[in-house]
Amino acid sequence: MATGMNSHLHVLILAGGSGRRLWPWSRPGSRKPELPLVHDRTPLEEAIETALTLVPPDRLHLVAAEGVISQPGPCQLIIEPRGRNTLSAVTVGALKLFERDPQSQVIVLPADHHIADRDALRNGLYQTVAALNACESGFWIHGTESAPSGSYGCVLVDDSSGTVEFIEKPTPEQCEQITESVAGAASEMKSFRHCGIFAFGTRFYRDTLSELGPLDPDLLPEISIDDYLISHPDFSSSLKFQPLSHRWSDLGDWRTIRQVRFPHRISRANVQIRGQEVDSISHYPPGEPLVLDGVAPLTEGDLTKRIVCLGMPDLKITHEGSTWRIVGNADAADSIQTLVFHTTDEVLEIEGLAGGLVACMSDLLVVCSEESLGSGLLQKASRVLDAELLGDKS
Repeated sequence: MATGMNSHLHVLILAGGSGRRLWPWSRPGSRKPELPLVHDRTPLEEAIETALTLVPPDRLHLVAAEGVISQPGPCQLIIEPRGRNTLSAVTVGALKLFERDPQSQVIVLPADHHIADRDALRNGLYQTVAALNACESGFWIHGTESAPSGSYGCVLVDDSSGTVEFIEKPTPEQCEQITESVAGAASEMKSFRHCGIFAFGTRFYRDTLSELGPLDPDLLPEISIDDYLISHPDFSSSLKFQPLSHRWSDLGDWRTIRQVRFPHRISRANVQIRGQEVDSISHYPPGEPLVLDGVAPLTEGDLTKRIVCLGMPDLKITHEGSTWRIVGNADAADSIQTLVFHTTDEVLEIEGLAGGLVACMSDLLVVCSEESLGSGLLQKASRVLDAELLGDKS
């Protein structure tokens, strides 16, 4: 742990997200923060390692809904009644810490990032802590320098005036305006990618939140803290910014996992991730194939798994013995690699697919097109089957 850190500093790790864009690997009983997504290590383990360079275990806290995290490690667990997005999670944690210590200060870390340069992150957070010690009437956001994108929050900083502006997922027009502002000959503007790390004093947070609306987490809207607080026009004067220089990924979807795990792969062969199903994982009940935005597959053999096809045309699935054969009609010249996620000992034979995902688990066989990896169909399918899962248990 770093020397010079004060005894009022705490770290809150937020681990309440469902990780639906990584379904079916992330599902009830086996959520994204506890999956070995990169280098056989989980994002939660990475977050804990970072936090322990800032605070001792008794000031390290994990906010999650009941049953989401099975192994909190050294963290002190703060339970939400249910996951209600980051506004509620941060508020539950901050108010709990304020009750414990009205002088408490908080650094909030996400539990679902891969950090490539932990030393760079730690050094940046040391600077945040020093600034927070000097001025508790502010709310620090963090980011790494990047061109603006509609896929994530953008922080625009004017070095000449010190002003900080947060734009949540800017439109194409806003991205163009930001790029022009940054590129200006005399400009001291810089744009950063918001990385979901916050810092503040809990008294300041409580007082500010009470001025904007209800303080009870159950009465707050079920939205992100970015949308509710950081984007609020009356809050902009309280925003502070700390640039960070670490390399990181939010591991937000299967495409990102493929890019991070196989950055230099140039072969046209499929890329494979071997996984394990933990004892706590929920298994989906059997049923008819689930087909969204595509054509129902032609099937042969005993379908011992629930088949899920997302955005797939003209697909044939055959099951014989311990072998599953999946055949599409994509041109061999389409060299995007198909990501194969596999948790069983069964044999997979895959032909005629261009990119996308094949996930073979004990209860599911999921085939998703490359386009559908980013269209929201995985999230939609997960909600359909999660609803069936709840109905099966009732």
